[in-house]
Formats: sequence, structure tokens, C-alpha cells
Amino acid sequence: MKPIKHLIKKTAILLIVLLLSTVLASGSGPESEISMLVIRRTDIMNEYFGGHILYKEAAERIEKIEKGRLLEEDLEAMKSFFQTDIEDVTDYKITKVDITDMDDTLICAVVTVDWQVWGTGGEESIEGIYSVIAEKCENSYKLVQFF
Repeated sequence: MKPIKHLIKKTAILLIVLLLSTVLASGSGPESEISMLVIRRTDIMNEYFGGHILYKEAAERIEKIEKGRLLEEDLEAMKSFFQTDIEDVTDYKITKVDITDMDDTLICAVVTVDWQVWGTGGEESIEGIYSVIAEKCENSYKLVQFF
């Protein structure tokens, strides 16, 4: 009876170690970095266009995750399209992140997003496929392309 308890205990410990390793491994890497940036960008834009945050807060938050021309274009879009009939994103899910190129300073990827949007025609589902580039800035990455 004692050897069975010992075997069960060893098996449980092994399973916990494997589970923790899987969780830690899935939260790192270039795919995870790109997903996180796309999620943060989407959430900031959606909160701003939904009237939940002011321009100043949205701009400060977007500047932390974007740079260059993408940042300029997004800041301009926030000014231009505020309080218009832009579609509201009611839900979204990143379904695929394919890393197409990577080096010490850049991550290039193709990202697929399933969008649920509400607009003048009602609710609709849209699949978007985007070319995304993130550039290393100090110890983190910032989006420089999203189209």
C-alpha cells in the first residue's frame, strides 16, 4: 500500500511541474508578444471610441505600445473619428499568429483576428488578417505596423 501512495505522490508532483512548465512556456515568445500588443492596442482604441476614456489617457497608453508612423496615424484617427458612426467592437479573438521573420530587434507576423462588431447594419462577424511588425525599444517591443 505504501509504494502506491509514493507512486501517486510522485505522479502528482510530476504533473504539477509539467503543468507549470506549460503555462510558463505558453506565456512567452514572439507569438505571445505580438498577441499582447494587438490586444492592448485594440482595447485602448475600443475604450476611446466607446467613450470610456478621454483622448489624453488613450494617447498616453497608445504611446507606450506604438511608435513611428503607426502611432501618428492612430493618434490622428482618434481625433478624426471620435463620436462618429464607427463600428463598435463587441468582441474579438486572435485566432492565429504566424511569425514570418524575426531578429534581435524586429518581430514580423501575420495575425488573424475574428471580430464581432456592431454598426449601422447591426451585428456582424468579420475575419481580419493583418501584417504586424513590432520593433524592440529598450526592454520591450512596440508596434510599428498594423495593416
